[in-house]
Amino acid sequence: MNAMLRQAQQYVGTPYVPGVFDCADLAVKVQWELFKRLVPLQTERKRPLGVRGQARLISSLKDQVGDRIDGPVTGCVVLLTAPVEGGMRWHIGTVFVVGSAVWVLHNSALMGNAWLQRLPDLERMGARVEGFYAWRHA
Repeated sequence: MNAMLRQAQQYVGTPYVPGVFDCADLAVKVQWELFKRLVPLQTERKRPLGVRGQARLISSLKDQVGDRIDGPVTGCVVLLTAPVEGGMRWHIGTVFVVGSAVWVLHNSALMGNAWLQRLPDLERMGARVEGFYAWRHA
């Protein structure tokens, strides 16, 4: 197993806590702890919990805090969407590429904690890749 993927495994099982520690919080934490990137996402401010509020916030922030890239690379983030009642649920995860396999570390409300999953498995569960992004960082 790849060394970066082994490091990512330390986050698996981290609890998802609505309004306290969600997928964005995990992404920011991983960027700092594994890649030494301080990203300009203010995770301490209150974020909307509803599907529509999250979609509006992510849509307005994604181009301010990241640059869209053509494909997955270790350390980039992936934005995912999935249809739910009332709109689209947005989700963010950190990418780890091992050979031709793309793994995503993410904190999931549906599963209650952080998981490390292959991207095709997430897609089979209904997630759709909106895009891959390289963080802009300080």
